Amino acid sequence: MMAAQLNDRIAGEQAALRRVAVLVARATPPEEVFAAVAEEAGRLLGAHHAVMVRYDPDGAVTVVASWSSTGTTFRVGIRWNFGGRNLHTIVFQTGRAARIDDYASTSGPIAAASRELGLRAGVGVPVSVEGRVWGVMVVASVRERLPAGTEVRLAAFTELAATAIANAQARMELRGFAEEQAALRRVAVLVARAAPPHEVFAVVAEEAGRLLGADHSWMTRYEPDGAAWAVATWSSTGDTLLAGTRLGPGGRNVYTLVFQTGRPARIDGSPGTSGPDCEVARELGVRAAVGVPVSAGGRLWGAMVVSCRVEPLPAGTEARLAAFTELAATAIANAEARAALAASRARIVAAADAVRRRIERDLHDGAQQRLVSLVLQLRAAQAAAPPGGGVPVQQLRQHRDQGTRESVGEDRRLAGGQRAEPGKDVRHQAS
Repeated sequence: MMAAQLNDRIAGEQAALRRVAVLVARATPPEEVFAAVAEEAGRLLGAHHAVMVRYDPDGAVTVVASWSSTGTTFRVGIRWNFGGRNLHTIVFQTGRAARIDDYASTSGPIAAASRELGLRAGVGVPVSVEGRVWGVMVVASVRERLPAGTEVRLAAFTELAATAIANAQARMELRGFAEEQAALRRVAVLVARAAPPHEVFAVVAEEAGRLLGADHSWMTRYEPDGAAWAVATWSSTGDTLLAGTRLGPGGRNVYTLVFQTGRPARIDGSPGTSGPDCEVARELGVRAAVGVPVSAGGRLWGAMVVSCRVEPLPAGTEARLAAFTELAATAIANAEARAALAASRARIVAAADAVRRRIERDLHDGAQQRLVSLVLQLRAAQAAAPPGGGVPVQQLRQHRDQGTRESVGEDRRLAGGQRAEPGKDVRHQAS
């Protein structure tokens, strides 16, 4: 009889695990897997309640799945402050499974909520993802302690839940990587097309803000004293810092920290901040921000800032934001190079014009005047020739006209172009 019961229990357990495993294999959303884990584990282990919670960075816990055989249970999404003596705290502190056989000895907000549901005993098993405790799975009874071995049997379900979380994170990371590459590609295309820097800055602010899940983003350009001008802004909330706004120097804020250190900086809470930027940030409801330097030509040009109104921006925001600032810096360097090239060309053209004008002036004041004098002398010689001079006088006239034309033409070519009307030569000046 006992053997048959054991076989039935094992078969039921394997069937329950298989149903959850199928959901995991199908890449079912984690919240659906959590709900299935809570129900399957609660029913299989003879518990009255089953709940999965996630440990949050701010020291609280959030219910991500809940099941009950009694009709009353914890609401998904409810949060409790961490602390006290209860299964959630013990598992977090030790990283190992734990049990409490009398909830009368527990304390803390979670314990108080559990007693309101009439819970008397429970077992908690950590949900570990990539070597860290992500959350805890708890099954509890309103009557008596749960059987020995509950920890091991429950761990089989938490392993499947952890696999679902890891798979979901991997998919999210892959999707995030693809989205990040697409956003960077859109900015890079603008840079490659030599779009004006202000257009690049506007796209950088929007793409970075959207990708990083920020509420606000802006790019600033530094003045020598550390003040900054907002050259591009974006917001997901409709309220934003206006482009062209000047932020005075000083204070403890992200753009001042970047200016002082030349390195990325973050502030994960509005208390303790100061300065003009923080006055604007408080008006926008900003509580956390990350800033990254924008460097061009080996100098600190400005800063790119993303901010959030609710919670700190994720670890790694600085590195992801830097990829956008590098493209912005390239746009700045390209624009400066184009401006320098245009200025250089303008200087060359101006220098060439100056040289041409000098040559024209020298020719006009020197060689052309001498030619005019020569023409006048030849005409005087022609006039002084005895009447009926015949051929010598005619030859003199021909040599005068041809030599004058050739000399004037050569002078004009040397001066940089023939701007006189065809056939108009120095003889007109002398006549």
